[in-house]
Amino acid sequence: MYNNLVKDLLSKIMIKDGDIYPDQQKYQVKDSFLTVELYISDDKISYRVLGDAYIMAMVKFLQIKLQDKQELKNITLESLVADFDLPEVKYRNALQIVELIERINERSTS
Repeated sequence: MYNNLVKDLLSKIMIKDGDIYPDQQKYQVKDSFLTVELYISDDKISYRVLGDAYIMAMVKFLQIKLQDKQELKNITLESLVADFDLPEVKYRNALQIVELIERINERSTS
């Protein structure tokens, strides 16, 4: 069902990933099916997710990219669908991650 990337990312999720500090900037996307909150500071990237395993894995993926100071502009809807081997009914999850990346990029360039 899940590919190796999803399984690997899910195995890396820890309780402390949800620890939020006052100096972190909040970024959020939500719809009637899921909510993603990403909290970013220079020292820590935290998140909270209400959704399925695919969205949790994608947010963990995003957290790792941000912690490693990697560029997010190369992450596209198509790359998320391919990398996570998303079933068609889960494309909405990838779209939400792309929207979240756009919000992060907007604030970081302002």
